[in-house]
Amino acid sequence: MFFGSGTRLNVEPKLEVEPDYYKLVGGETTACLATGFTRQNGTSNHTLFKDKTAAVRIENDKVYNQVVVLPTGNNGDECETESKDSSCEDSIKPDPKVNFVSVTVLCLRLLFIKTVVFNVLMTFRLWISQ
Repeated sequence: MFFGSGTRLNVEPKLEVEPDYYKLVGGETTACLATGFTRQNGTSNHTLFKDKTAAVRIENDKVYNQVVVLPTGNNGDECETESKDSSCEDSIKPDPKVNFVSVTVLCLRLLFIKTVVFNVLMTFRLWISQ
């Protein structure tokens, strides 16, 4: 919120969550992403994020995100060293019910296609015999 021409009020939660840092590489461009922190100045102690970009919240999200594009020649090693968990594992587990429904729908689609092909062949056979 802004009051007047120089007073700024930030209301932040009591729970303080430190940012997670990720190195993003795309071709020649390298960037460092800080995500999931609750204080707007949560990355102020990190050398890559000092006076670069502002931390932002997306819509009504409760955590801040910040990204900085690294200059050419900087491979982003500083970004990775401060990361608490550098491994990104897939946490999605297969659901047996979803698998069963998917197989059932596939079988019904195959049955429908066989029925349509059979009807078309029988129609052609009828036309040819007349």
